[in-house]
Amino acid sequence: MSEPAVQGRRRDALLLRGGTALWGDALEPRPFETLLIEGGRVVGMDVGAGDRDDPVVMDLDGAYVLPGLIDCHVHFDLAAHPAAYEHYGAGCLVRSLTAVHNGLVALTYGITAVRDLGSLDHGVIDYAAKVAGGQIVGPRVIAAGRPITTTGGHFAQYGRIADGPDAVRLAVREQIAGGARVIKLMATGGISTPGDPGASQFTLEELSVAVDEAHRRGAKVAAHAHTRDGVLTALKAGVDTIEHAAFADEETLEALVSARATLVPTVSALTPIEPGRGIPAATVEKSLRARPLYRDSTRRAIAAGVTIAAGTDAGTALNPIGGLVDELELYVALGMTPSDAVRSATVTAGRAIGGELGVLAPDRPADLVVVDENPTENLTVLRRPRHVISAGRLIDLDWSRRTVAEMREVVTGSAGTGTGGSRT
Repeated sequence: MSEPAVQGRRRDALLLRGGTALWGDALEPRPFETLLIEGGRVVGMDVGAGDRDDPVVMDLDGAYVLPGLIDCHVHFDLAAHPAAYEHYGAGCLVRSLTAVHNGLVALTYGITAVRDLGSLDHGVIDYAAKVAGGQIVGPRVIAAGRPITTTGGHFAQYGRIADGPDAVRLAVREQIAGGARVIKLMATGGISTPGDPGASQFTLEELSVAVDEAHRRGAKVAAHAHTRDGVLTALKAGVDTIEHAAFADEETLEALVSARATLVPTVSALTPIEPGRGIPAATVEKSLRARPLYRDSTRRAIAAGVTIAAGTDAGTALNPIGGLVDELELYVALGMTPSDAVRSATVTAGRAIGGELGVLAPDRPADLVVVDENPTENLTVLRRPRHVISAGRLIDLDWSRRTVAEMREVVTGSAGTGTGGSRT
């Protein structure tokens, strides 16, 4: 389909004509003659341009407009190398360029906001500030800074180690002082680092102190937790989201429903894990053992009515930014409706990360995606956004793709992962 006519010169007013909006919390399909955006926010449907001087006009020819997609679990300073964390040895410049690269990749896939749940330092926080200030083109980023873990715990080689309530409180304060808007806690072991992924790490007192400190300072808390004890302890402490829950039992799922907590499964992260692809052998072994259990856990969570927000764990082994539709399609394969899958990456994801994102409605941020068909009936169309609008700004997708291609070699190095260009 040819590009719609674009007229006018103003950058702060954009008038979309002749489309269908997935409107409000219900994602209700509403045809519109005009959809007006001004100052980075949605004004409304069929309100006209009024006395606004010469807005940019885009004819959509019946296309669908939905809220920009949100990936609730990424790692923007990783490049999806087979041995993912080796990228932390690449140096500050390469890791900084990785965040810029990953941000542009995200936009080309209609991902206009992400929650970065753990980086080597505060570089992603700085990147997020530059995007918010309009100095860099990229998605909105809610960043955690350094994830907080225990001595010998998951990600201890790179994270902020804190043992005991006082040390945990200090670690939370450090991240927030550095600009973090969410706190990441490692409540259990992990699959991608040494040790038992189901082993509990923090005590209830330690987790409660972290939640208390974060909430007092206006930050949400995400807890990495795979098994019953870790999830239940994190929920008792009052965390806002549980990440993964790969080995959740029925009691765990009931507790998630009762607590009205949100689960971010990231179940697609294990899909590319296979022997012979350069991934550390221990990670491969644990991943292959976990994968069927992980998918079954997510299937049962969907059936139990657990609130699910979409996330990919992008940046980890052979799991580049841009795979959000893969995650959504897995949800559908595991029992979710396509409409609810879209909701998990828009409305529900917006609530999970906080703020006003994820809903197309008056006076909401103008983070939007334009696609050719209704994605609540056909998820595949989300793989090919016609247009992406971020904070009211029309993103030049051709420029973004060219820039990504030019940056790929320095970001991926010798690993050759195809980051940013491998999604179809």
